[in-house]
Amino acid sequence: MRSGRYLRTALTVCAVAALAACGDGEANAPGPDASVSQTGSSASVPRSTDARPPVDPTASQPPAATNSPIPPGTSTAPVEHGLGTLVLHTVTLQGVAVPNVPVYVARHAPCDPASGDLPEDAAEVERWADTTDVNGEIMLTVPVGCYRFGMEPPPGTVPVPEGMHTLFLTAGGRVVTGLLRFQDPDAAPSCTTETIVRDLDVGGDLGGALATVSECHDSWAVISWDVPGDSQRVVRLVDSRWTTYVVFPHDRCWSQARTDGAPSALEVYFSVC
Repeated sequence: MRSGRYLRTALTVCAVAALAACGDGEANAPGPDASVSQTGSSASVPRSTDARPPVDPTASQPPAATNSPIPPGTSTAPVEHGLGTLVLHTVTLQGVAVPNVPVYVARHAPCDPASGDLPEDAAEVERWADTTDVNGEIMLTVPVGCYRFGMEPPPGTVPVPEGMHTLFLTAGGRVVTGLLRFQDPDAAPSCTTETIVRDLDVGGDLGGALATVSECHDSWAVISWDVPGDSQRVVRLVDSRWTTYVVFPHDRCWSQARTDGAPSALEVYFSVC
């Protein structure tokens, strides 16, 4: 009975000792080599020296591209492809504005505006038409190029024959000016009744009578008053003032009057001598 107890005790001790030995073996066993690849090869794989270092998020980076607006006045297109201004004036030879004149502007190509010459065979490619304002002026915004311009003279005007009119707009932003000219209208006759009566400063019966100018030829005229008798006179302009040349009846010879500058239309008012 006692021997059986000793046997069980001995077996228990042996089992504990065996377990302790196994635990020490596992603790002292070498672990897997960190240089061994997962494929089971025992060869050591060296780390590449070309690997990029980790990026530091706090390091300075080059500025990103931006779509900043173009500063005012900066053109992104070549100047030669820009727009300019054509100004047309319709005036008389003395510079008096002629308003409400229909005008046109036509661009021709091919043509180099820098040459200042418009080839005769250049074709019309664009046209603008409008009317000058009360000041005889019009402004048009047009592309760089070579231009012809002209007008349709209003009734009663006489344009100056000046041939073909051309303009050359050589760069964007520039202004070029053209003239379309007219003859000045004939001056109104200066021999109006009021002017002659004022200059003669007549008195008496003529002072309050109705006057009539029956002949007017530049600086010569015939005037009479609505009074009994022959009140007719031949008058002429001397130093910008009307003066009496003869009072009817008179005996002035035509030869003398002609010498003094009287027009041939007034010959009937003089004696043949």
